[in-house]
Amino acid sequence: MGHQSLIYGVIETFSVGTQRPEADERTQAALSALPDDDEWPFLVRSMFSATFNEHVSVAYLYRPIHFAASLKEVEGEWEEWLVKFERLLAKLDGITAVVHLETELVGTHTYHWSRANIGSWPPEWEFRGGPRAFKYRDWPTYG
Repeated sequence: MGHQSLIYGVIETFSVGTQRPEADERTQAALSALPDDDEWPFLVRSMFSATFNEHVSVAYLYRPIHFAASLKEVEGEWEEWLVKFERLLAKLDGITAVVHLETELVGTHTYHWSRANIGSWPPEWEFRGGPRAFKYRDWPTYG
């Protein structure tokens, strides 16, 4: 039996209404390119959902992409998961991203990325937030 790690958050991407017509295409292409199946730690298409609606504008200035997953003890490979997430960000025409990690073993942590070069492509993201890696020796022991 393991411990749950809950990952969830939102990425704000540009939408057509922001006079960046290529933004939605980039967003859809990046999400479509995510795998259905992945090596551990998983970052798969089914974790993500974007607010696309042809009839109702649910993306005022930015289009939110929300995501979530419940994984078993991902904190042991957290740095690898963050690298995969940042590879996705590099393909998105976005403005900000927030990831929340809630774990039984190492507590709750929040991670933020903000776009440094909004006027140009490809994006350059600035990171701030919680630890990028957790060592097994830091985990509590139960006995």
